[in-house]
Amino acid sequence: MTRLARPLELVAGVVTAVLIAVFATGGWTVGGVPLTRAEDLVVVLAALIALRGLVAPLAVPTVPPLRAAVVGAVVYAVAMGFIVVSRHLTLKTHALDLGYYVQVVWSIAAGYGPYVTLPPMHAWGDHLSPVFYPLAPLGWLVPGAAALLLAQTLILAAGGFAVLGYARRRLGATPVAGGLALLLLVNPSLHGINIRDIHPQAFAIPLLIAAALAFDAERYWWSGAALVATLACREDAAIAVVGFGIWLAVARGRWRLGVGVAVASVLLLALDLKYVMPYFRGEPYPHLHRYAHLGSSLGDILLSLILKPWRWIGAVLSLDKLVYLLALLLPLGGLPLLGPRALVAALPPLAVNLLSFDHALFHYRSQYQAFVLPFLMLAAVDGYARLRAHRKAGTVLLLAFLASAGLTARTANDLMVTRWRLGPEQQAARELMQRIPDGVPASVNERLVPHLATRREIFVYPTGAARSDYVLEHESVLSAFPAAGYREIGRSGGWILLQRST
Repeated sequence: MTRLARPLELVAGVVTAVLIAVFATGGWTVGGVPLTRAEDLVVVLAALIALRGLVAPLAVPTVPPLRAAVVGAVVYAVAMGFIVVSRHLTLKTHALDLGYYVQVVWSIAAGYGPYVTLPPMHAWGDHLSPVFYPLAPLGWLVPGAAALLLAQTLILAAGGFAVLGYARRRLGATPVAGGLALLLLVNPSLHGINIRDIHPQAFAIPLLIAAALAFDAERYWWSGAALVATLACREDAAIAVVGFGIWLAVARGRWRLGVGVAVASVLLLALDLKYVMPYFRGEPYPHLHRYAHLGSSLGDILLSLILKPWRWIGAVLSLDKLVYLLALLLPLGGLPLLGPRALVAALPPLAVNLLSFDHALFHYRSQYQAFVLPFLMLAAVDGYARLRAHRKAGTVLLLAFLASAGLTARTANDLMVTRWRLGPEQQAARELMQRIPDGVPASVNERLVPHLATRREIFVYPTGAARSDYVLEHESVLSAFPAAGYREIGRSGGWILLQRST
């Protein structure tokens, strides 16, 4: 078997060279077989490495854990920073949610408070996210989407250091602590969350891990501050803090404290949904429709979970939910299953996803995993602590990295030159956007909203056309939905720019 090791290494080297060429050229077709997706080659490379590990032991370099975490965080920040900004520049970001939060931060920085026009309302009536107040300086210094995207990337990269600190307390100053930090940074859920525009719940990932680290270090005020910051991310972050209360009770034996944190979080959530957010919105909380089969209010839903299990068993026990759970566990090598006391803390945010029929909630790369992933990481560290004496412990960690590579392979596509190089249509849109003056109301294509959201009024066409001075849309859309009262002042690459004529 060991004689196969060298040929496999050579094949892996060839695949790596081809992968680099695909990044640089966008790929090509050979004998009718297209080589135009970097993700396919990443999957093949991961499979080759796994096969190589089976035929002969792999020599894993021993790196000091802090160095591994620093290098991993820098690589993550540079690579993902490039991806998220280039996706934005090539019009792959959206009005919801990037344009929405760009306008929120700009509006706070400009002194108008958290108001948006997507649709027009006080933003805290849609999602209660005061975590954006500390980001207001970005609206003064570098207003726009790119700064927010990079800020989110850096915040998520910081999660690697939180995992490192937690793992070092549980495992000691072993290289595995750095490996576990890297395991977060290559996690497919983390990548998916980062790529999908801006979502304030994403900030909870490093905060919850940091709260656990601070608690174990007996820095209780810092732990509490991290939990308060988590609650500031979004109203439903209270569910994640319920999970933290369970972690305190079950994983750390602090039952009174844990129950107190959990109960206080449920009461806070009820207060926000019943009174605070309806006050800002002027109508009831709008996001419980995903659980209409359980009830129309938080109280109804909680009662249904206890008294009417037939309403939710069918939602949870399905093949797609099983695949979802596997997609969460495989990139961590199944290690969370060996840390059940920490894993049980993931049940509240997992329940939120599993009880819904909305596929976005149980897709492993969606932002709805932000409250689940921190507890999976804590459980993975605890699981490795139980496994580390076993001679195959390192193999499990290696398999986790390979599973992560396979499930996050699509991220590699965004590094291809064809994905980040501006095409004629994108260049035309950017040139026409520059002709729209700052501050004036505009109604534009939803992909253009994030680029123009630093103003009081921005709309997705045809919404807001009656209130806008400028309209910028595809020719096909304007043919189907003409804009009355405007004159054409620019046309290029399939886009038309209109200015109000009256």
